Order: sequence, then C-alpha cells, then structure tokens
Amino acid sequence: MSLLSKDINFILNLLNEDTCGTNLTFDQISTQFQHGINKHDYLKVGNALVLLLQNRDLTPTSQQRLIILYLFFDMYKIEPLHLHTNPFAPVFLTVLYPSQTLGSMSTINDTNNDTTSTATVQQKRFHWIISKVTSHERWFVHTLMSGSSTTKDLLKKTPNQILQMPLPSSPLFDDSNHDYFKQQVIERTKQLPLTAQCHLPAVIDDPETNKYNFDTLFTRNGALNNNNIKDDYKQVVEKLFIGQKPSMEQTIRPEFLRLVPPLHISLDCDELIWMNPIENDNHMVAWDGSMCITNKISIEIRQLMDKAYMGQLNLQQQQKLLDELETDPCIVYHIGLTPSKLPSLVENSPLIAIQCLLKLMPSNQLTEYLSSLVNMDMSLHSMEVVNRLTTSIDLPQEFLHLYISTCVTTCENTKDRFLQNRFVRLVSVFIQSLIRNKVIDVKDLFLEVQGFCIGFRHIKEAAALFQLVKKMDSNNNNNNNGNGNSHTITTEETISSTEEPMLND
Repeated sequence: MSLLSKDINFILNLLNEDTCGTNLTFDQISTQFQHGINKHDYLKVGNALVLLLQNRDLTPTSQQRLIILYLFFDMYKIEPLHLHTNPFAPVFLTVLYPSQTLGSMSTINDTNNDTTSTATVQQKRFHWIISKVTSHERWFVHTLMSGSSTTKDLLKKTPNQILQMPLPSSPLFDDSNHDYFKQQVIERTKQLPLTAQCHLPAVIDDPETNKYNFDTLFTRNGALNNNNIKDDYKQVVEKLFIGQKPSMEQTIRPEFLRLVPPLHISLDCDELIWMNPIENDNHMVAWDGSMCITNKISIEIRQLMDKAYMGQLNLQQQQKLLDELETDPCIVYHIGLTPSKLPSLVENSPLIAIQCLLKLMPSNQLTEYLSSLVNMDMSLHSMEVVNRLTTSIDLPQEFLHLYISTCVTTCENTKDRFLQNRFVRLVSVFIQSLIRNKVIDVKDLFLEVQGFCIGFRHIKEAAALFQLVKKMDSNNNNNNNGNGNSHTITTEETISSTEEPMLND
C-alpha cells in the first residue's frame, strides 16, 4: 500500500506552496498528473491525498486543497449521475456538508417524516477529520459535481484565479440537487463493516502547539517560515508515507475481546482426557539425507539409455545398465524411458527392454508400453521380447491375441517373398513356443492360426505349427468325450487335400 519515493516527490512538487496557485491551470495539472502517476496507482495516491487533506498543517493553503479536490474528480472521470461510485465520494459529501457526519446524515435520511429531519446535526470538530473548508472550496466542489458548461471554463483557470472569483450571491447550491448523491453514498457506507466505520488515525497533528511555546511550522498567513522548514516538511511527509507499513496509514480500531471459556468438567468417566504433549529433547527428526543431492549414477544411467536408443551397447555397458536396474528397480522411472521410445530400445537393446518392462509391471503406464509394443513393426527382437516376458510374468491374454493377430497380418501383407518367408518362420516358431509353454490356449486362436498355416503350407515351420495345433485340438476333442470328432475329420481332410510333398516327412 505504501507509495514510492518518486511518487511522493511528484505529489509534493505538484502541491508546492510557492507555485501551485499561479503556474498551472487545472487542465495542465491533470495532464502532468496523468503523465507522472501510473493509472493502477491512482487509489494509493488518492488515499495519500486524503490523509494530507485531513491534516491541515500538511496542506495549509486553499490552493493545495483545491488541487487535491480536483484530482479526486480527475482520477475517476464519472458522469454526475454515477458520481457516488467514485472511491472518494465521501470526501465530496464531507466538503458539501461539513457540519454533519455520515452517521448523522443516515439518521436524518431514515426519518424523513420526522419534524426534526430539517434540523442540523452538529458534530464536535475533531482535528483529524477533513479540515474546515472555505466557501470557495465548497463552491468549487459543487461546480465540479454539477457537470455544467461552467465546469470547462473553470478548469482553464489557476487555483489563485478561482479563489479571486466572487461567489454567487444566491445560495451556493440547492440541497435537493444532491439528495440522490447523498443517499447513495450513505447506502454504500452502510455496507462497510462496523470496524471500518469506527477507527482513528494513528498519527494526528497537535492542534494546540502554541500553547506550549513550541515553534510552529506555519506563520499566521499559512506560509512556511523558511527553506529549512520546507526541507523538514518534505522529510516528515516522506517518513509518514514510505515504508512497509507507513505510519500515516495505520489506524486504531476497536479490539474484539472474547472471554476464555471455562474448563469443561466431564461427568462421564469414559470421556477422553486431553494430554498436553511433553517436550522431549530425545526426539529425532526424520530427515532424508539424499534429498536435493544430485544422483551421479542416475545421470550415467540416463546417458547409457540414450545410447541404447540409438544403437547396440557393448557388453560392459549393457551389464552395468542391467546391474543398476536390478539394484534399484525404481530407477526405471527416472531414466527417460517413455512408450514412444520403447520401439527403438527393443530394436537396438532387447535385453535392456525386457528388464525395463519387467520393472514397469507395477506401473499404471504398463498398458501404454504394451500398446507401443503391439503397434511397432514386427521383428525378431520384438518377438524375442514378448516371448521372454511370457516366461517371466503373466501377460494379459488380450495383449497376446492382439500381438499374434498383428504378426499374422504383417506376414500376409508383406510383398517381398524372401522377407515374407522369414517372417512366417519366425511367427510359426513364436506361436509354437507359446503353445508348448501353455501361455495361450489354442482354442482361442484355432481358426486364425489354421488359416495362417493353410495360407503358408509350403513353409516347413508353418506345417509343423499346423501339426501341433491339430494335435492340441484332437486332445481337446478327446477330453470332451468325442464332441468335436466331426471338426477334426474336416480339418484333416482340408490339410490332406492341400498338402505339398514336403509336408509328408
């Protein structure tokens, strides 16, 4: 909330007693203010100006007070009908009705039908409230609030010219013109907490300085005594407004006092009793000494993993990586492995990929890694990784079926004859291994595997796979008390009609 030193100096220069009344018109003052103060600081600067206005010894001349009152209007240019939304509307109300407080106004406003509503409620003048205003100051505020054409002509004059203008012979203003404004300001004031409505400034000026024969800051006509006093004045203002908690912004508010509740006397013997903790110096603080310490091993392992994505590691590097994974399985989460990098790791370092996937089994991202494995191009290394995983852990059957289907589709869609034959041999041997190890149930893939074997019946490994599948299917049919005999006969007839001589071995 405190102001910067440059803002304080700017305000003091603008309110310089020697020049503020004659040098600049109000329009020129507005231009300088807008260039010198950021718009988002208007509220802070305005609050500081209110505090200066409350202390007459800080703003002793009418010229200074006219400039401050004008800046309240200029900072928030609002239509007269909505002037009550100006943050400094209570200041205008205090200037227009100097003999009434907002509380007394509220009382009068709430009892409009009462015969005493026309009476003027006097208040004791505290020296920390807005200092007593002159007739010119009231007339100036009234003219600004009216928003008439006279206002524009008024702003082209200097403060001294305003003070030299004769006041109108008629009443300064018609009270009825400001009834709506007064009512709206009072309603907004009622919305504030009571503690915000009843507080005193922490710093106030002494109204009876001369009584104790102290040197006064001002002479009789309000002018500063000399240059030294001007410097003191500037220093005092800076000290009052600058700092983390400026003294000028501190207030004295009523403090809520709450009685300490008496101790509860329980009549129930089973009720829990509060036990005060006993201080014990023997308590040991649980502190993880490894926190915030760079793990050089992790950095080295990450570097090895980066090499493993790009190419094959030598035996020493590969063994070091495997040993670290075995020593600290959690390190797999900190070496940069992601599902998108898994295919590169499988192709270049299948053994490392196998160990990483085994360590990732408890992870909730395992499904993403398996999906990446299914979607990668089929190769000897990928099938080796899947085969090794099946011998170590129980992989989901859905994953295995999808992987086998992907392999079969790859074989069927490969155009290169030599590469196709190689893929068929690899897939056939791979499926045989899964069946013999009882990793998959042949019944779930019988039709798909049978079609694969028939389509590639000229390849020895495919024929061997078919014989294994046929044997497993026959055993299942025998176990089912002959319920599937017709199916077995049909299968044998199909193969015998399509077999080539090389399958008769």
